[in-house]
Amino acid sequence: MEFFDYLVKTYGYNEPILSGELSFETYSAPWIKKMLKKFCDEGRLIRFEKGVYYIPTDTPLGKSRLDPRKVIAKKYINDGNGVIGYFSGVTFLNMQGLSTQVPNILEIYTNKEQAKVREVPVGTQKVLLRRARTEITSGNVATMSFLELMNFTDGGFYDEDKRRIVAEYIRKNGVTRKSIARYAPYFPDKAMRTLVESEVIYDVAP
Repeated sequence: MEFFDYLVKTYGYNEPILSGELSFETYSAPWIKKMLKKFCDEGRLIRFEKGVYYIPTDTPLGKSRLDPRKVIAKKYINDGNGVIGYFSGVTFLNMQGLSTQVPNILEIYTNKEQAKVREVPVGTQKVLLRRARTEITSGNVATMSFLELMNFTDGGFYDEDKRRIVAEYIRKNGVTRKSIARYAPYFPDKAMRTLVESEVIYDVAP
């Protein structure tokens, strides 16, 4: 199989390809870097930013553009090997339908960040990265996201409609009092205070 065919088969079109994770047969990293440049020169590949590429499709307006959110998700949320992060703050509120406010900066907690907080650009999108409170996995991401929500809001934020939305999130994602008790120590006391004052605690199963 040729290298470009491997890229198409593995990643498909309009999906982020991180050069740092690429390997192909027994070829060296310098060879892969050289081939990526060659494909870019030929127009078969487009460099989104340093270390990030994608295979474009043709559109009436020219070559397709890569959605920055796909890059953000691949780099900080799920790298293809597992869950490594989650959205938080106003970003999470908007995603869950708890706010109509559209954030200019996406907020993320991720295993990939070492600094307590850092702002980075991804294409034209600004991202606020925060170091994970503890290792984020597919098994705890729902509970961590929920506790982050409790920490970000307060009891007065929750009317009947918002409680219904949160209750549905709890049910669909299997958040339990046991899982909350396990991860609550990694959060400020405010998270548990909001959980009780909002009465959302009554929507959480044992």
